[in-house]
Amino acid sequence: MTSNYLTHLGLSVSFLLASLSLSSESIATSKGFDSSARVVLKDNVPCFFVDRPDDTQLPVGQSLAVEINRGPTAWNIYENSGKENFPNSAARCVKYGADWPTGKVVKAPQALQYGVPYYADIETEYRFRVEFCLSHDVHGKPQLTQWTNDGKHCTDKPVNETDSP
Repeated sequence: MTSNYLTHLGLSVSFLLASLSLSSESIATSKGFDSSARVVLKDNVPCFFVDRPDDTQLPVGQSLAVEINRGPTAWNIYENSGKENFPNSAARCVKYGADWPTGKVVKAPQALQYGVPYYADIETEYRFRVEFCLSHDVHGKPQLTQWTNDGKHCTDKPVNETDSP
């Protein structure tokens, strides 16, 4: 009887450990955000927005953070008055380092470096993310490019098709 009990207990522990490892694998592969944000160059500066209708009511407490992939935060602003929604088009985007009229600077902008993988998180009730690198095109003009699959290097492939030379 004791041997059946120990066998049953051993199987139960094995199933528990197997299910825990499956859960941690699925968490580890999560993308870390809810939807994609957008970035364009405006006056040679990255400018961020989320594709949303103008009448979308966003909650109080929105933030924008630009970070080096696997590194420190380069810039962070926070809007907590509820008076101004995050920009929802390229025409109304937030330029890197710009003041937000009703917001607070949490971390002052650091100079962006060429050839460094960055991402920007825009947080409202959801987290929106866009990955980008600041690069030069074949003519030496600034452009936004994509990361390599490992997220450690930049490619020469434009983030947006309209950014192609």
